[in-house]
Amino acid sequence: MILFAGVFAVVVVLGFTRGDRNNGSGSGNASTVAEVPVKLTFPEGLRREEMADLVAQKTSMDPARYLALTAPGPRGKSLARSSGERSLEGFLFPATYDIYKATTAQDLVDQQVAAYRDRTAGINYTQAAKKNLTRYDVLIIASMIEREVQVPEERAVVASVIYNRLRNRMTLGIDATVQYALGSWKTELTAADLAIDSPYNTRKFVGLPPGPICNPGEASIIAAAKPANTSYLYYVAKNDGSGGHYFASTAEQFDQDVARSRSNGGG
Repeated sequence: MILFAGVFAVVVVLGFTRGDRNNGSGSGNASTVAEVPVKLTFPEGLRREEMADLVAQKTSMDPARYLALTAPGPRGKSLARSSGERSLEGFLFPATYDIYKATTAQDLVDQQVAAYRDRTAGINYTQAAKKNLTRYDVLIIASMIEREVQVPEERAVVASVIYNRLRNRMTLGIDATVQYALGSWKTELTAADLAIDSPYNTRKFVGLPPGPICNPGEASIIAAAKPANTSYLYYVAKNDGSGGHYFASTAEQFDQDVARSRSNGGG
């Protein structure tokens, strides 16, 4: 079933500073001018390669180093609590960071992971645990919500659709996972795209993809941990300029919603 994707999310701004640094020799007197940091903002919903692009555009840090530090490895394995190596996709918290001349790619990655830990520390995962979902599973679901939802009130509702389809052993059919497998957020997917033989293709394989498809914000993680209580199994973009979706509990209603979406014509 086709679950049309929304694309962009709201930027969450959260400053992480390393304290004022001096440009001078370190005398510390009142005449010393404090270093003004570069503000590096990562919007919600970016994959780590897109974050590396921003690192290259906004700072003097090496984007290749950033990618190497966030690639599959022991740190991702530990964070995901998985049996195999994982990248840091999902754990690179989207926020605004202060970048000083001395800031390294390692510093930035450490700050992002620390921010993830800080912002998720108070989230209640009880509801997810009752469904045998781990915190990493919740992060994967949150990443899909981040790419699918534009209207904040719909986050928990979309989460409920994902939970319901997992319970019923239905494919999730989320096009954003196909886009991730392709390495592009292209909006027009071909039949060949949708048939890609990738574990991230949730049109083809039942269950969650093996990892997050982007780095979600706190609101999407909260929604993924505590979905709304609904019977919905389908949703489709309204295609009316609102960014919202039609939700349905039956295939018949979904077919009608798809027809409504097409008739709206993106107005």
